[in-house]
Amino acid sequence: METEWLRTFIVAAKTENFRETAEKCFVMQSTVTKHIQHLEKALQTQLFDRHGKQVKLNSVGAHFLEQAEIIIAAFDGGLNSTLSFINGYTSQLTIGVAPQIANSTLPAIIEIFQRQKPTVQLAIELLKSNEIGEAVYAGDVDIGLSKLTSTRDLQTKILAQEPLQLIVPVAKKATDALTLLQQETILTHEYAPYWQEVQQVLQQLPNYKSMHLNQTEVIKNFVKQGLGIAFLPKSVIEAEYHQQLLQSYSVEEFSHIVSNTYFLTKYLTTDIDAFLAVCHSVYKRTVFKDLPTSF
Repeated sequence: METEWLRTFIVAAKTENFRETAEKCFVMQSTVTKHIQHLEKALQTQLFDRHGKQVKLNSVGAHFLEQAEIIIAAFDGGLNSTLSFINGYTSQLTIGVAPQIANSTLPAIIEIFQRQKPTVQLAIELLKSNEIGEAVYAGDVDIGLSKLTSTRDLQTKILAQEPLQLIVPVAKKATDALTLLQQETILTHEYAPYWQEVQQVLQQLPNYKSMHLNQTEVIKNFVKQGLGIAFLPKSVIEAEYHQQLLQSYSVEEFSHIVSNTYFLTKYLTTDIDAFLAVCHSVYKRTVFKDLPTSF
């Protein structure tokens, strides 16, 4: 039984259309028909009910679809594992990471870890913070780097408790904080767990206006373009601050509000311990590097 027959069958079973299957598999429609016929001959049963040119997966085909996906996953996993071994890798870690972390501290973490553990192959999965705990619990990823903790029974370490910084356009750096908070649109992240605390302080102001965005990188770009201001964790804006692409300040009224970063894992191994140690070192260096402390 050829693996290509199985790959063709999986697509055909999900589309129930041999023409569409041919397009997705980049083969002729006649090839799709032959692959299905070969499988049916090997299994000595029909996998599809045929009505003229229409095909519909039958109960045997539905059962075999589950088995075919297991077979292909095992085959591909074994092949990738062997290729990794040939290339000098002896183990693998899959990291589920929130975009905010991926765009700030993750590159430094990866660079140091790969120097220390060159035989560990890393795979990165970008996930929303509210999805990471479930991915770790399900075993889809080995490590989670998240802005949210999880209700699951996981080993959880706090990597950082970062003070928030008020991010403003460079052109408006001379304006005081209170004036900016009353005049400028405050850009917020819908998944930021600290937003409610920020809002409680803002409600003490005579008036303010806000706009919800769902990506930290978009928020930073809006600020650079003069379209608003924002409260973001220190590590997230360090690079832009030092490149003088935006201005960043601590504001006393908001100094008690922090943004947490969590390290989530279901189990600890030597490789995971090493990755955790690198995360701690990078965050210690990044979060405590001096930035302006008052407006």
